[in-house]
Amino acid sequence: MNAAPVAVVGAGWAGLSAALVLAQAGRRVTLLEAAAIPGGRARTLRLGDALLDNGQHILVGACHEVLAQLRGVGVDPDRALLTLPFQLTLQSSSDATAGHRFHLAPNAATPWSLAAALYRALAPQARNQRLATVAGAAAMLYAPLRRDVDVLRWLQRHRQSEALIRMLWEPLCLAVMNAPPHAASAAIFRNTLRLTLLHGHRDARLMIPRLPLGALFPEPAVARLRSLGAELRMSTRVTAIESRGDRDFRLRLRGGETLHCTQVILATPPRAAQRLLPDAPGPDPVRSALCALGERAICTVYLRYPEPLGRLPALTGLLGQHGQWLLPRGVSGEPHWAAVVISSAGDFPEAEPGRRWHQVGQELAATFPGLGLPERGYSICERAATFDARPGIDPLRPGPDSGRPGLHLAGDYLVPGLPATLEAAVRGGLQAARAALASDA
Repeated sequence: MNAAPVAVVGAGWAGLSAALVLAQAGRRVTLLEAAAIPGGRARTLRLGDALLDNGQHILVGACHEVLAQLRGVGVDPDRALLTLPFQLTLQSSSDATAGHRFHLAPNAATPWSLAAALYRALAPQARNQRLATVAGAAAMLYAPLRRDVDVLRWLQRHRQSEALIRMLWEPLCLAVMNAPPHAASAAIFRNTLRLTLLHGHRDARLMIPRLPLGALFPEPAVARLRSLGAELRMSTRVTAIESRGDRDFRLRLRGGETLHCTQVILATPPRAAQRLLPDAPGPDPVRSALCALGERAICTVYLRYPEPLGRLPALTGLLGQHGQWLLPRGVSGEPHWAAVVISSAGDFPEAEPGRRWHQVGQELAATFPGLGLPERGYSICERAATFDARPGIDPLRPGPDSGRPGLHLAGDYLVPGLPATLEAAVRGGLQAARAALASDA
């Protein structure tokens, strides 16, 4: 085994992916994580008597690198993920003044089927209006976008009506981008739609974890790393990284301990990476780029009901409500629990701190007659869940090269054309590990 040590700072999905590549290549890896459990912003928590995640994630078949990583640590995606054909149902509450249900259900993930499904979903609008909307939607996917604009302007340019934006595009944009249409990059949103919808039914599939997120990847990845001889140090916070010359680093740990290594992969969120980067002489474009990324929050509301929620669909969009997507947790082994995702949560503040789950429960009771009110709930908020995927952000994103020889960045914010997703996190980890290995060649 190559004796040169590598420190990977952060055991989220990016850091775990990077550590796996390095350990499999024979490098001596030390993985350091400030939290007590791995997974970062996609990990499992025990709340009361339930295993719940700090965020509800939905994959698509186009998440090729995530699926490859699962297989690499012995997890079979066909067993671990509930796979559904691409279709979306979005529903307003039954007591809304303009109650509506929008259902997009293509017969297949082909351009013609998607167009026909959108045409059907727009009934009872006039035929000419429906055709114009469908033609505009097709142009969104196929016509070039020469200059990045916000998603709202892009939708309006392609003749998407205000009603359709509210019923389909806004909740979809919030789910994909963690930003509302007026603040999200059309270039990144368009690229994500194209990757998902234009490459056949396998890439368009919706995939909901059947396992808690910890059991889906972080825990099997940790077990695999240990089998490869990697050292894992949880509850270990890195307080500073010092560069002592070419490929000579000293990591200062909370409690006064230090760790020496020849390479570092910094797999933390942008704010932490910005803080930990060693000072550089003169201008520091990487630190400036990290500062420019911004951040957005996501809250996940968990509700426990007296009876199992088996009659609810696996995924429902919520129109005109505090949350945007409902996922019953029976799929993940908690049949009494439901998860409601509130993307860009900073734009939807709580009416009263600590009472968000009550509001969400009341809205669900009005949306699904007979559901009743939850008996208890939790609200888990990640204040810096994603970078701010605003128009023009792609040219500002740094790559894995930190500008400091031997130190590489890893994370979802590094992959141009993708929002902050698990797929982007894994890709960011892989490219950092490959850059580290290439620098040894």
